[in-house]
This record gives sequence, structure tokens and C-alpha cells, in this order.
Amino acid sequence: MVDRIEATLNRLIAFGPGTASYTDDAAFLQNVASAMEVAGEIPVLTEACMSLSVDLLENSSPRSAATHAVLTLLACCCMRDDNRELASRFGIFSLCVLLLRSSELLCKDTLLTIFDLIGTLCMSSASTRQMMRPCIPYVLGVMRTHPDCFQLCFSGAVVIGTLVMLDAANAELAAENDCVQILLTAFMRGHDKRKELLNRRRTSYSLRCQREEDESRRLCDNVIRWTEDALQKLVLAPSPVIDAKLEAADFGNYGDRVEVDELMWKLKFGRGKM
Repeated sequence: MVDRIEATLNRLIAFGPGTASYTDDAAFLQNVASAMEVAGEIPVLTEACMSLSVDLLENSSPRSAATHAVLTLLACCCMRDDNRELASRFGIFSLCVLLLRSSELLCKDTLLTIFDLIGTLCMSSASTRQMMRPCIPYVLGVMRTHPDCFQLCFSGAVVIGTLVMLDAANAELAAENDCVQILLTAFMRGHDKRKELLNRRRTSYSLRCQREEDESRRLCDNVIRWTEDALQKLVLAPSPVIDAKLEAADFGNYGDRVEVDELMWKLKFGRGKM
């Protein structure tokens, strides 16, 4: 399998967009990643594979099928420790930052894949979370500019929660980039959308519509859960910036949303224990 991946990466570099095999090769990499994820069997990538992946990401358009396919492959392969270490040596961290700096050029699927890759890379150790620190403003920037995309809010909250966990410098940088308000807004939107879906279901008789609404409700639940998780991790950091941002945060009118009021007190009590 690794030999086929390497050969496919070589073809993508050699022939580029516009050739007959380009779309098929990009699709092959995505299918390989999906198959590995389902099977739970992830091979160890060779240095050649990682080098070719870096080459493609550096020289392909951010909008290209190759960029999305390589990111998808890496996000899956880096679930394995050996591949995460290899990705670290080849500077995949920096490429994630460079891509996010051009986030306005990226489709939502590619942004989600980058978030998945960042979350996978930084889950192994404190040192990797430090290396991923420059990603924080860009992840929050994407969440700020796509407030209605709950998938990005969910994935972004998971990434931020991982990056600020037991890392005061990361938490302070996140706070400086309006992390508190961005996560809080996503939390409130998640609750509002969930209530809307529950009310709508009472008058919906289509089984297909109900299934779609159930999926949307689960996504709302994930947004609610992980934004709260990230906020609770954030307030554990001993930084006056976090105190100031928490004090200035807009929680809405007290009493309008019980869940938001409860979260506000959890966060303030969490700070009080510092």
C-alpha cells in the first residue's frame, strides 16, 4: 500500500492538474485514507512519502484536489505515532499555518481536514502543542468568519481545547485573539439551533427529515460540549488577559438562557479557584 501511495504522489507531482490521471490520483489518496480509517490499519509512511507530500502541499494551489487529498491522507496516517513523529521532522506543522494564513482561499472541507490534522498532530505531547502555537490565531479566525458552519465550530473547539490544555502560553494567546467570545458565541448558537430543531421536529412527519434533523442535533450537541470543554480548560491558565476577557464577554441577558448562565458561573468559579 505504501508503494502505491508513493507512486500516486509522484504522479501528482510529475503531471499536475489538467492531466487525465490527476483527478483519479487525488481520489485514490482520499479513498485510501477512508479505507485505512475504517479498517483501523495505518501503515508507517516512508520518508519519501512524507517528502512528496510536503512538496505537493508547498507547490499546489490551496484549492486543488491534490492539496485536499494529501491533507486527508496525512490526517489519517498521523493517527499513528511513527507518522506523527515523521510529520514533525518534515515540518507539517508549519505547512498547516501557511495554509490557514490563506484560509479565505480554502473550501470548508479543506479547512475541516486541516483542523483534523492539527488536532491529530498536537494530541501526543506538550512539545507538539507548543510547536502548533502559531496556528491558534488562524483557527480562531476561521471560527470567527464561519460562525454558521457548525462543523468548523465543533472541530475548531476541539483543536483549541487541545492546544490550551495545561499550556498557559497557548491559553494566553488564545485569549488575546478573542477565544472566550468566539467559543461562547458558538456555544450559544449551538443551544439556540438545538432548541429550534427540537421544536421543528414536533411538526415534522417526514422520516428522512427527522433523520437529517437528528444528525444536525448531534452536531449541535458536539458544538455545545466541546466549546464548553475548551472554555473550561482555558480558564485554568493563570493569566490576567483571561480575567479581562472573561469579564468583558457578552453572555447575553441574564435569565434568557439558563445554560449560558450556568456556563458563566462555572467559568467564573473556575477562575476563582486559581
